[in-house]
Amino acid sequence: MNDQEKLELEEYITNRFVKQENVNDDESFLISWREWLKNYDAPEILNTKICPKRPVNFANPENITIEIYPSPAGNLPLIIFGDASDFENFIVNLFHKGIRPDNISQMGASFVYGKTQRFLVLSKKYYSNTPPEVVGLSPEEWREKSLILRREHECTHYYTKKFYGSASNNLHDELIADFIGVYYAFSCYNHVYFDYFMGIDGTHEGRLTLYTENLSDNVKKEIAELARRCSLSLEEWSKTERFTNMSKAERINYLCEAGIKTISKGRI
Repeated sequence: MNDQEKLELEEYITNRFVKQENVNDDESFLISWREWLKNYDAPEILNTKICPKRPVNFANPENITIEIYPSPAGNLPLIIFGDASDFENFIVNLFHKGIRPDNISQMGASFVYGKTQRFLVLSKKYYSNTPPEVVGLSPEEWREKSLILRREHECTHYYTKKFYGSASNNLHDELIADFIGVYYAFSCYNHVYFDYFMGIDGTHEGRLTLYTENLSDNVKKEIAELARRCSLSLEEWSKTERFTNMSKAERINYLCEAGIKTISKGRI
């Protein structure tokens, strides 16, 4: 790489997580959610409380559930869609003013992080558009694992946003979120899954292209190699006694503070 490309790479892998001094732990927003869950079914909550300006005519309202999940960053409402079209239509109406974006079929989750309202929206689509045969599961088993993986992935983003002030579409954020997601979905971490999700296994174009789209080709190649090394390093780390003795929050903290360079060199 030339000097300009080296600077570009260095800028990209700079650790942007900064431990927040004053974290808002106020969960008073949950009072409304708990009241709604007592008095309304899930579709009614979505159309009258969350998205009243553009209510959705759900195709399969019986496959929508809402729960309050004890994430490592605190209790958080989860809106779960069993039907992909209902998920997409809700996302379009809530976030895009009813105008369907081109990439909506690629989306599987989203989260709202505000002062007075916070929640996750999850689908049961195959995670990262990965076919079930890649992970050696039946379609139904993979949908269930995908939901767990997606839930833990998004809760990790929520955690880093709350405690480190960042939740971005870049390698460091996605590496941590996918690691936590895969580990808690499968009770172990397999680097092969991450490599496939990111498209660094050489078989297809994966999510890493989205996180590096504005970079030069040589830098993209270097980041793909860093991602591969990080993934291998994380698999080895997940087998250590040190890792086993950590809580979920401690694992996220450690990876936030370690940074890409440290993780890629196996110094975790």
